[in-house]
Amino acid sequence: MVLIAFSWDDGAVEDLKLMDLSLKHRIPGLFFIPATNNERKVLSGENIKKIDNNGFEIGAHTYSHKYLSKLPLNEAQLEIISGKDYLEQLIGKEVNHFCFPGGKYNSDLINMTRQYFISARTADTGAVLGKDSFLIRPALHFYDRGKLSLLYNSIKNMSLICPAILKNLSEDNYFDLLKNIIEGLNSYTGLHRIIVWGHSWEIEQFSLWNDLDDFFQWLTKNYSSNLRNYSEILKSNHNSDN
Repeated sequence: MVLIAFSWDDGAVEDLKLMDLSLKHRIPGLFFIPATNNERKVLSGENIKKIDNNGFEIGAHTYSHKYLSKLPLNEAQLEIISGKDYLEQLIGKEVNHFCFPGGKYNSDLINMTRQYFISARTADTGAVLGKDSFLIRPALHFYDRGKLSLLYNSIKNMSLICPAILKNLSEDNYFDLLKNIIEGLNSYTGLHRIIVWGHSWEIEQFSLWNDLDDFFQWLTKNYSSNLRNYSEILKSNHNSDN
């Protein structure tokens, strides 16, 4: 059996469109949001509260979306703490989950984030969640980086996603490949937890909204009982290896 959760990075203004589509299909999700981002316009405080009020989880993504591995540790710590505090002051609740901007991290940053969060998500795809409940490697990116990239990462992570990819290498449509991977994992013995991640600005830039709408519709038709919010999937019992 497979359990599926979604997380979305960067807090772009298109997150509101993503929120509406998720509400349409009753798909839970977590939004990792910085306070500012030099790369693009981000959600206002009021819109962050709107996402929270609609039942979605909010995660920290530093204050200004700087790549932490390029900063001195004291500056990285300030980015981490101030980003968490900004969100907590806005929504009036504790923010427990973190995501490394740009997927950039190292062992010092992992140890640092452990002081403030119960999980820290990377951008390393091709993983089924294993026994490490803190460092979270997602399974699938809702953006086509190519089958070979996904296969390479699944091999690197020694993941059960690998045989599902090999079985479907002839599939030309990337998003149909994602569906086949989920079906493959669901057919395996045991409980297998995956996180799908992406960016709303990426979906906008590459005109993937119809693909996401179709993907959400397929999930609610076939796997509605397998969907979880981010916190739930991390707490769930499992017997999978990452």
